[in-house]
Amino acid sequence: MTVREQWDGGEWQVHCCTLLAIRHGEDVQFIPDRVRGDGGMEAYRLDDGVVYQCYAPEIALNTAAQTTAQKGKIRDDIAKLVGKPADTMKLLGDGYSIRRWVLLTPDYDDKELVKYARYKSKKTRDLAPRPPWCHDDFQIVICTDKELFPTELKTLSGMSAGSIHINVPEPDDDEAVEDLGPTLAQRLRNKLAEHPQLSDDPDRLDGQCTDTIFEYVYGKRQLEVLESRYGLAYEAVVRRARSTFRTIRRKMDAGSGGPSDLIDLIEQLTSSFSRDVPALAPLACDELARHYVASWLIDCPLRFRSTAA
Repeated sequence: MTVREQWDGGEWQVHCCTLLAIRHGEDVQFIPDRVRGDGGMEAYRLDDGVVYQCYAPEIALNTAAQTTAQKGKIRDDIAKLVGKPADTMKLLGDGYSIRRWVLLTPDYDDKELVKYARYKSKKTRDLAPRPPWCHDDFQIVICTDKELFPTELKTLSGMSAGSIHINVPEPDDDEAVEDLGPTLAQRLRNKLAEHPQLSDDPDRLDGQCTDTIFEYVYGKRQLEVLESRYGLAYEAVVRRARSTFRTIRRKMDAGSGGPSDLIDLIEQLTSSFSRDVPALAPLACDELARHYVASWLIDCPLRFRSTAA
């Protein structure tokens, strides 16, 4: 089964709008959707008849579910444009003609979606009367960010590969506990003490607590620097971490969290950070991955498997 990255709809919209802004600058107009929706459009080009709509399906567990959701999005949003032509023209301006309506989506894997786009394009052009915004060559196009914005995605990473190094002072043990807070530190110790491999080994338990708190506090300081200096890289790291923990939460909460699980998770996050933000130095990717796993250990309700499991 294909494992899909789960985008939150709002995060995907911000991601796509950032790419559009990098590509088109002042030649793109964004449409706010907080009041009465966006009218079937997220943004449109001022210098050409191209309209963009961003969409990340909430349920994309397989190709069929993803394609059904994407078809529904096309159907519903084109219906908005057709159903309220006067409102559409007020947004676009007199004389504006939509030549391309582009659905920006994280993935699409079924040629039936492309067939559906061609069908809806022709059906829209053949309406009588034809909507005033509809160009003679109106087409619905489906694109991913990787297909449409390869150069802009490189710009998002900010710099050449491995060029972002995050140098912050390492906290000592007492400073790290103070930064985390004694209440959370004790809560972490109580949870880790339930682990079968730590419950009967006080020295090992102490070491695990110390290492986890250090990795959490040190990583938090690194993230603060990343946010202040490399905002786009920071956003990519945070979004990837959220996406990863959404997809593994059920598995981990169901009785996982042993050493092998945590090592696998660190390696997964390190690899993802390196792929998403090539400018981030390998050591920084590893340290940020350890921070997020430490954060999960501190915040999550742990139910460890027994050693016999």
